[in-house]
Amino acid sequence: MGLHHDHPPRSREPATEGGSAAAQTNLRVARLSVITATTLAVLKLGAVVLTGSLAIAAALADSVMDIIASSVNFFAVRLAGQPADEEHRYGHGKAEGIAGIAQGLLIAFVGLYLLVEGASRLTARTYEMGHTTVGIVVMLISLVASAWIGWLLLRTGKRTGSVALQADAAHYTTDVWMNLGVLGSLVAVRLTGASWIDGAVACVVAVIVLTTAYRVLRRSADELMDSSLSADQHEEILATIAREVPEAQDVHNLRTRKSGPDVFVDMHVAFDRTLSFPEAHRLSERVQAAVSHAIPGAQVHVHADPHPFLPEDGVD
Repeated sequence: MGLHHDHPPRSREPATEGGSAAAQTNLRVARLSVITATTLAVLKLGAVVLTGSLAIAAALADSVMDIIASSVNFFAVRLAGQPADEEHRYGHGKAEGIAGIAQGLLIAFVGLYLLVEGASRLTARTYEMGHTTVGIVVMLISLVASAWIGWLLLRTGKRTGSVALQADAAHYTTDVWMNLGVLGSLVAVRLTGASWIDGAVACVVAVIVLTTAYRVLRRSADELMDSSLSADQHEEILATIAREVPEAQDVHNLRTRKSGPDVFVDMHVAFDRTLSFPEAHRLSERVQAAVSHAIPGAQVHVHADPHPFLPEDGVD
């Protein structure tokens, strides 16, 4: 007879964050992302009013989308961090994948907008801009702020396994390129008076933005489709069991998936059929604990099988 165990992971200091600690970290960083996007949008709005620059106006439109994306991301992370309830037995982690899809679509929209706008500027007449120094200063601030918050989001997302934060980081990565392109075009237009430079830069940035959108959409779709952990992580699980529970005769039917900050692992583990029920139970607990330590935040389900498995034992 198989034994079923479905317990929360043992507490320990993990190399990466998982569970409630990851959810709280994700929430703090997501909140900071919203604040940063809002502040940059206000600065760019002031620069547009003073300079009349269409390039800064395009960057402002992107910042407004940042606010929308970061706000969606914030609420998704907060929802994903909520514990399982009667209606969502496996938690709410899929909210992050949905947020990632939304952000990917927003990034794609920005890329298409830049491409169309850039193409039109390539054939536009020369126009005069005022207070270009103000615009250059604002874009410098935006460049530094976008690089910093993007780095923070990416670092946190990788540490906690948050797809939503990594998608937000990708969005800010596009902002870095956008701000750099706008800054360069402002300087070039000021020095040369050649307004077509804005259009050329916008087209180059658009290609980068659309490429990023594709990556975000693909990663988010993988999570929503319950893609398995990487082959390296599967190997780590098997190696950990072999090292810490040598009594395990065989591990098969290993399945894994991610849902926001949570990781779900289930498997069949074969033990010597002469073991008593309590002994098999204790070994199953050791397997569960070992995997939880190897994959921080993992919720592990172990089905114990007798070894060797005989025809009368039923279907494995």
